Amino acid sequence: MKMYDAYYQFLYSFGYRIYPDKEMVKDAIHEIYCEIWEKRFDLPEVRNEKSYLFTYLKRKILKEAGMLEKIADLESTLTDEHAVSYEELLIQSQTTEENKARLKNLLSRISPAQKQIITYKFFAMMSYEEIAEKMNLQPRTVYNQVYEALKTMRNHFKVLFSLFII
Repeated sequence: MKMYDAYYQFLYSFGYRIYPDKEMVKDAIHEIYCEIWEKRFDLPEVRNEKSYLFTYLKRKILKEAGMLEKIADLESTLTDEHAVSYEELLIQSQTTEENKARLKNLLSRISPAQKQIITYKFFAMMSYEEIAEKMNLQPRTVYNQVYEALKTMRNHFKVLFSLFII
């Protein structure tokens, strides 16, 4: 109960900035505390409660929001009178494949350590502190590596984009 009282307002403010739906944020906070209580004997030792809760809430809200958006997309697709043609699906598929290839190319431009950090940060949605702990680095080093990796990728993207335009 102490942990709930100590962090509720911080979690609510944080959650509302991620997804501005008051009821969904409140439900997500209550759910994470219930899940923690249910799994309390199986959870690993947590060094930083606040960071753990914020990360847990962020993932829960993004998962919920993603599911809500998918449901809305599905509903609009089902009620949409315009059926997507095979050609449109093929174009969407090719565009997705091209974007994947571009991303792969950009990721090949950074160091393996930076690639690992980027993967943890943007694909596993880990916090800087979690990445630092996992990779045995200082959080500041992780910040710097993410910055440098994104800067390198951005520069290569500009070059690729300018070649594409020419």
